[in-house]
Amino acid sequence: MPNQKVIFESQIDGEFSGFNEMQFFKLSNGTYWLQDEYKYLYYYFYCPRVSIVESQGTLFLNVEGITEWVKVRQVAGVIESYIEGTFKGWDGKTTYKLTNGQVWTQTQYRYQYKYAHRPKAYIYKNGGSYFMSVAGTYAKVRRA
Repeated sequence: MPNQKVIFESQIDGEFSGFNEMQFFKLSNGTYWLQDEYKYLYYYFYCPRVSIVESQGTLFLNVEGITEWVKVRQVAGVIESYIEGTFKGWDGKTTYKLTNGQVWTQTQYRYQYKYAHRPKAYIYKNGGSYFMSVAGTYAKVRRA
């Protein structure tokens, strides 16, 4: 990549399962990043080292062990909590209570099954809408 500059180095905070549509990444330095292009690549790794690299005004996530990079953008104002009880994915109308007392409801149809007990949930704003990222999945949500 021409004119590339490493902005900082860190590592993924927890599991990394590759790139997918709107993949959400929390880094161990406390920053949050959202995949900003469609690219799919499965690669499982626990807490891999990463670099945020700038090239011609665009930011990329470079993950140790992967030769492909993905465009990302930083996300601010993220709400981080846990789902109370069991998470079974999205069915188009799911509502989840978080351990911080907030309740969020899915607002757009999206079906995806994923089982996890008391997983971490991240809520962030993207393009005027809120999204919840849980266990590598996401859905558009609103506060109930």
